[in-house]
Amino acid sequence: MPHLPQELIDRLIDEFQDSVTDLKALSLVGRPWLPRARYHLFRSLVLIPQDLQAIHDHYAGLKRRASLPYIIDRDDYVSLNDKDFLRSPLAENPQPTQSFLSSITNTLPHVRGLRLASYVRIGRQVQPATEYFHRWLGQRGDYPTSHCRDRQSSLLNDYFRERQKALWDAIDLPWGSGTGIHALPFRNLRSLVIHWSVFSWTPPPEHGLVGLTNPNHWPGFQLAMLIQANADTLDHVSIRGYPGFRFKQYDSTLNEDILLDLIAKSAPNLRSLSLGGLQDPYIPQIPASEPEESDDSLSGSRLLYPSGDEVPYAMLDNNSLPQTFTSPSLECLFIQGFTSESTILIEDAIFNHGVFSVRSLSYLGLSSMPQNYDYMFMFSKVQGNLTHLSLDLNDTTCNLNLKFCSFPKLESLQLLLHSTYLTWSNLHDMIESLSENVYHLDGSLPVVQEVKLLHVSLEGHSLPSMESRSFLYHASVDELLEKLVCMPSELPESVGRTRVDKITMDLSENILADMLPITYGTGHLKEGKTNYWWYKPAYL
Repeated sequence: MPHLPQELIDRLIDEFQDSVTDLKALSLVGRPWLPRARYHLFRSLVLIPQDLQAIHDHYAGLKRRASLPYIIDRDDYVSLNDKDFLRSPLAENPQPTQSFLSSITNTLPHVRGLRLASYVRIGRQVQPATEYFHRWLGQRGDYPTSHCRDRQSSLLNDYFRERQKALWDAIDLPWGSGTGIHALPFRNLRSLVIHWSVFSWTPPPEHGLVGLTNPNHWPGFQLAMLIQANADTLDHVSIRGYPGFRFKQYDSTLNEDILLDLIAKSAPNLRSLSLGGLQDPYIPQIPASEPEESDDSLSGSRLLYPSGDEVPYAMLDNNSLPQTFTSPSLECLFIQGFTSESTILIEDAIFNHGVFSVRSLSYLGLSSMPQNYDYMFMFSKVQGNLTHLSLDLNDTTCNLNLKFCSFPKLESLQLLLHSTYLTWSNLHDMIESLSENVYHLDGSLPVVQEVKLLHVSLEGHSLPSMESRSFLYHASVDELLEKLVCMPSELPESVGRTRVDKITMDLSENILADMLPITYGTGHLKEGKTNYWWYKPAYL
C-alpha cells in the first residue's frame, strides 16, 4: 500500500469510530493504522475480576455437552452463542486481564471511560464479591450477615486461611491485589464508574501504607489517588453501593464521611455525579448496549474484605487532600438508594455547604428522599436552570406539593413509578401539578411554558393489562394528559399554561391506544423508554 499521511489515516479511521467491526478491520491494515483504531476501540473499558480456572472448567463443561449426540435434559442444552464461542481460542485458554492490559499499554493513557466491576464473571454468569467469598468458606451467599459471621469465626482456622489465600491469589484481578486501583495507568479518564465493593477485592495492607497508619483508610486512599491522577480530564464520576453517609452530620468536626470532599477536591473539572447507596430501590432496566454490572450486590448487608472485615466508608485525613479548593460546578446530579438520613446529609453538603456548586445544574434525578421532605426548598436553589428532572413516585412524594410552573427552563420530566407505592393519587397529583395554570400577578404578559417531553415509567413493574388499565383509569391519566397537549382556545389574559409537546410511556402503542384513547388520538402520546442520562455520558 502506498504511504499515506498519518493525518489522512486518522481522519479515515475517525469516520468509523462507532463501528467496532470496521475498527477491528482497520487496525489490521498496517502498523500506522493500529494506534488510532485502538484509540476508538478502547475509549471505554470494563475491568472484571476473573476466576480463570472456573472459566476453563465452565467451557470444558460446555464443550462436553455440545459433543453429546442428543439432549437428555435441559441442563445439556448449549446455545448457539456458546457454540460459537467454543470455536474461539479464549474458550481453551482464557486470557488473563493483566496480559491484555499489558498488550495495550500505549493505549491506556487514551482511555476515556473506565468501569470497575465488583463481581466475577464466569461464562454468562456473574457473582458478587461477598457471595464469592462466602462460597470459598463453604457458606451460602444468602445467609444473613450475622449467621455468616458466626460461622466465619469458627471456620477461619489455619487451614481455611491457607485455602482462602490460595483461592484469592488465583483470582485474575485487573487492578492487582497488591497495588490497588490507584496504580492503573490511566491518565486521561473522563468517566469513572465504580462499585464500592471493588474494595472487597483489594484487602487492606497488614502494615498500612506510607503516611497512612489506619488500614481502614485504604478505599479512600485508592479512590483519591485514582481521581487525582486524572484530575485534569475527569468530568463524570459514578459510585454505587456506597455504605457511607450514616452517622455524623456533615458539618461535624470529625468529618466522619468525606467522600464528597474527596471527589470535589480531587476532580476540579467534575460536571456529572451519580451516587448510589446500599438500599435496594427500584433498579431501572439498562439498555443492552451499555455494559452494566449486576445489581445483585446492592443489598442491605455491609460489603466485606476477603478477610471478612467490613469495607469502610471513605475516611481519609484531610491533610491528604489538595489544600486549594474551588467547588466543581455540577451540571448533572443523581442520588439513589440511600436512607432518608443519609440523603439529607448529601443534600446538605451539596446544596448548603457548597462542596459542589449547583448554579449550573441542569439534570437532576432523585429517588430516595425522606417523607414530607421540602423539595421546593432544595429546588429553589436550582429551579432557574433545571432542564431535566427525574423523580421516583414513592412514599416520599405522596404528599409532595411541587409547582412545576416554577421551573422556567424545564424541558424533560420523568415520573418513575415505584412498584411498592403504585397509588393512583400520587401520579394524578404530579400530572395535575404540571398542568396547573400559571398566574402572572406582577403585570407581565402571560406565557406558555413549553415542556418538550413528559415520560411516565411503569417499567419493571410487570403489571398485568387489567391492573394497568385500572390504575391509569383511576388516576384519570387520560383526561389530565389530554389537557397538557391540547391548548384551550381561550385563556384569561392573566393566566399562562404549561404545554407538553410529547408524552411517552414504556407500554406498547396498541396498549396505549386501548387504555388512553383520548390522548393517543391527539398524536402526542407515543411508546418510549426512560432516558437514564445519569448512567453513561454521551461521549462514550
